[in-house]
Amino acid sequence: GGFGQGSDSGSQMANVSNSSLRRCQAQGREEELRAKFKELDTSGDGVLDFQELSRFLRQERPDMSDKHVSLIFSKVDRKGLGRITFEDMVEYILSMELLEAKQGHRKATQLVAWDGPEQLKVNGSWDRETRLALQEFLAVQDTPTAKVVKPSQFVNGQMTSCHVIVLQEFLQLCGAPSALASPGQQGGGGQASLACGAWTDRTTRALHEVLLSEGAPTAVHLGEAFLQAKFGRNTVYALQEFLAMMRKSRGTALSVAR
Repeated sequence: GGFGQGSDSGSQMANVSNSSLRRCQAQGREEELRAKFKELDTSGDGVLDFQELSRFLRQERPDMSDKHVSLIFSKVDRKGLGRITFEDMVEYILSMELLEAKQGHRKATQLVAWDGPEQLKVNGSWDRETRLALQEFLAVQDTPTAKVVKPSQFVNGQMTSCHVIVLQEFLQLCGAPSALASPGQQGGGGQASLACGAWTDRTTRALHEVLLSEGAPTAVHLGEAFLQAKFGRNTVYALQEFLAMMRKSRGTALSVAR
């Protein structure tokens, strides 16, 4: 896609941290989280040590054991350096929010969980891997066109009118208001179908409505602004989060993703 690449200030970071920081910026939360990090960093050295994280965790749970604190510390300190950077904290918060969104996600009957990759990247990139994941998810949904496509041909990384139609049928199935609306239509002529095979602004709006209603964290944090936005990096963040939320708890990696 041709959307902005976000800030270059984090070019020294690892890819995961860099991606998480960009997602945090996309959600409009960097200032809030930096303020929280500064508040926790009582020594002022720019990183959190075990005692600083412990004090923070015990504000909420005073009875938390040292063993539990150590477990959380090791999860946040992904590099095993004995200290937690701001990027480490952001990565942990975003991953926990996504896990909570998945656990709290009320799976509507029309949504079918899929055997997605164990670690689906949430990096805002509309790349082949993301398109393959979307296609694999759409191929198992209960829409008229999805029922007749051959997965081996449908999951190919290209976005053709056939893929767009299945996506549009899926959005209608989910009850997205924009997918069900019939703009400019007078009288009782029935509803105009969204499933035209062309990716229109209406398609993007319907996709944003579904991602917000299903609780994708980026969509939830942006709220109404997300509904009004055009297709871009934030769409892809929320879509990747949604695909991760819909993944079966135990599933095999995409065989065609490489």
